[in-house]
Amino acid sequence: MSTIKQDIIEYLSEEGLRPQDKEYGIHFKYHMLSLFIRWDEEDDHYLSIYLPGIFSSDENNRGDVLEVINRINLNHKVVKCLLVNDDVWVATEQLLDSTPVFGDIIERTLDMLVQARDQFYEDLRNLS
Repeated sequence: MSTIKQDIIEYLSEEGLRPQDKEYGIHFKYHMLSLFIRWDEEDDHYLSIYLPGIFSSDENNRGDVLEVINRINLNHKVVKCLLVNDDVWVATEQLLDSTPVFGDIIERTLDMLVQARDQFYEDLRNLS
């Protein structure tokens, strides 16, 4: 396990987020939301955090969902919305320097994910 991965797990533990190292990444809870960090063993300076399954899309709402996803992607820093199969996910991607301070990075990143999720819901509601 890389030092940066260990540091992330330690930081999440210290913050009471109870991380679990799973096969798909580091799973943890934040404000009653299930999130995970996808870990890339080949690039441990790449940090991607996912908030999966915030909305289910189907053929009846796909156009609206794609329009709102595009708005989020255009208007939010670091954050991007994705359509994974029929589910909307919110993700962040960023590069870390060699001595990241996770207290400065992760809390803000998690807040950005929640804000983008809330904006997605609001924008989708306003299309109706």
